[in-house]
Amino acid sequence: HSSRKTVLNIPATLSPLLDTDMASLRVGIQQIRVGPHLDIGQRWLSSNNLTRNKKLKKQDFEYCVDLVQNRDRESYLCGLLMPHRSRRSYFAVRALNVELASIKDGSVSRQVGGAQFEESGASMALKIRVQWWRDAISQVYGDDTSSTVGDPSTQGFLASMANSCWNNPVVRVLDYAVHESDLTRRFIERLLEAREEDLDVKQLDTIDEAIAYAERTFSSLLYLSLETTDVREEASDLVAYHAGIGMGIVTALRGARIRLARGECTIPKDLIPAQFPYHKFNTENPKSELTEQEHQLLKEAVREMVFIASSHLSEARERQSTVPRHARPCFLPVVPALHFLSKLEKADYNIFDDSLLETDQLRVLFLMGRTWLTGVF
Repeated sequence: HSSRKTVLNIPATLSPLLDTDMASLRVGIQQIRVGPHLDIGQRWLSSNNLTRNKKLKKQDFEYCVDLVQNRDRESYLCGLLMPHRSRRSYFAVRALNVELASIKDGSVSRQVGGAQFEESGASMALKIRVQWWRDAISQVYGDDTSSTVGDPSTQGFLASMANSCWNNPVVRVLDYAVHESDLTRRFIERLLEAREEDLDVKQLDTIDEAIAYAERTFSSLLYLSLETTDVREEASDLVAYHAGIGMGIVTALRGARIRLARGECTIPKDLIPAQFPYHKFNTENPKSELTEQEHQLLKEAVREMVFIASSHLSEARERQSTVPRHARPCFLPVVPALHFLSKLEKADYNIFDDSLLETDQLRVLFLMGRTWLTGVF
């Protein structure tokens, strides 16, 4: 991918993101980290924390590990290769991510016809789940104000829901991780906010929006992973920034086929002509419904996304030597992303190619093991 980056021209609309002012980026990430937050000792002395068990229960941690294993297999494998002292916090963060992602994934989707995808608002049930997690995060950080904000008719209900958060093992393990690793609150909130905004989205308008969403989700996960290893360096954050964007774009491509069947499109509108027949995606076999010209238009859009992802992952590769050796396992999730890009290129950027459905778990595990041993992805 690195050689390809030097040959292809980067679109002008992407240059602010691919050739961004690194000094400004460093300042932005560091400002998030040094923002106001409670001292760890103050958190434990908070009145809301008096009933907590300060020790991590084995069954709570096992619940989080099982949740990640069943819902995010690759993150589970990466977690097994994380430094031992970081695994508890790592699985707490990943379990939280699984829970937040499942809010939209667990919703009932509708098939959408017509010239383009319709937008539908998130249901009240989904919004309540998001608010529940927002209140839970607030309580983990010793802030009990979020449940009192909003519609007065629902304040009592939300307050009752918030008080139930300590019955959730993911919240309890996250609480432990926040105190053990001093996780930055703003990164967790960015993850929640991005997932919340995505509830109403059937298809993003621009590739810039896709890049921004990838940074707020996947890069935030990597920032937090670095913090579990006690790394808060600017150089490592830059690697996480680029790696997260690359992984986010790849994840959008990996889920494209499934999302299309759900009435969603992970390819932004500005990469596909407005007259594209989206309704053909709602058929049982969209691959046979699309004409050769339509297939080509779709391939070009996928090719553009592959290039963007490859550019960011190449940038992360070039900078990975700046990451402390003990923290490099944080970037093991990059390995499956690179592997999928390789498969997609071999499939000539056809997202309907059946070879992309193959799991290749042994191959991916081998590549992860090699990266873990060498410290280079």
